[in-house]
Amino acid sequence: MTVQDWLRLARVGNCLVIALGVLTGYVAGGGSVSDPPWLLVASAPLIAAGGNALNDVMDVEADKINKPWRPVARGYIRREDALAFSAATVLGGTALGFAHSLPAGILAALASLLLVLYDVSLKATGVSGNITIALLSSLNIVYGGLAAPKPLWSLLPALFAFLLVLGREFMKGLEDISGDLRAGYRTLASTRGPRAAFTASALTLLSVVALSPLPLLYGYGALYLLLAVLGVDAPVALTLLYARRDPVSRAWRSTRLLKLPILMGLLAFSLGRCA
Repeated sequence: MTVQDWLRLARVGNCLVIALGVLTGYVAGGGSVSDPPWLLVASAPLIAAGGNALNDVMDVEADKINKPWRPVARGYIRREDALAFSAATVLGGTALGFAHSLPAGILAALASLLLVLYDVSLKATGVSGNITIALLSSLNIVYGGLAAPKPLWSLLPALFAFLLVLGREFMKGLEDISGDLRAGYRTLASTRGPRAAFTASALTLLSVVALSPLPLLYGYGALYLLLAVLGVDAPVALTLLYARRDPVSRAWRSTRLLKLPILMGLLAFSLGRCA
C-alpha cells in the first residue's frame, strides 16, 4: 500500500478537474478569478475522492474484469481502509461546504448523499446511474456559482457539463459491458445492446455541438467560441467517428478521448466571457 495507490483510489486527476469545475461556476457567476472560494475548491474534490473510493469498494467484482489495475480490486488497499478513507473525505468535504455558507453546506450534503446512493444502488440501474453521475458533475459548477454574485449564471456551463458527462457515461457502458454483465448491472449497453448505447451517446454528445453557439448570446466572446469549436466540438465529432465502426472494442480509448472536451469546455467557460 503506497501513496500512489491512495492517489489512484481517489482518482486525483478527476478531482483536479472537479476543482476546475467549481472555479468555472464561480467565474461564470461573475466571481473574480483572483479571489476564488478556496473552501469550495477544496470541498468538492474531497467529496469526489470519497465517492470514488466507495465506488471501488462496491464495484470490486466488476473491476476485477473491467479495471483490474484499481488498488482495491488488486488487493493493494483493503476494503475497510478504503471505506474509512471514503467516510473521512466525504465528511471533511461536506464540513468545508458548511464552513463556507449554509447553502453550500446543504448542497454538499445533498451531493454526498446522492453519491452514496449511486455507489450503493443507482449504478446498477443503468440509465438512472448515468444521469446521476452527470448531475453530480454539473452540480460542481453550480456549487462554485453559489459563491459568486450571480449564482444562476453558472447554470449555463452546468448544462453543457451535464450533457458531455452523460454522453461519456453511455460510452463507458460499452467499455464496461463484460464486467457489468457479470455483476448484473442493467446498463444501456448490457440490456439494449452496444448499438443502442452508442446511439444514445452520439445523440447526447452531438446536442452539445449543436448548442455550442448558445453562450454567445449570454456574454461569451471569441475566445469561448475558439475553445469550444477546437476543444469540444471537433474532439467530440472525431471521437464519434472513431468509435462508430466498432463501439465495444474502441470504447476504452473513446472514453479517454472524451475527457478532453470536458476539460476544454470548462476552460472555454472560465476564460471566454467577454473575450
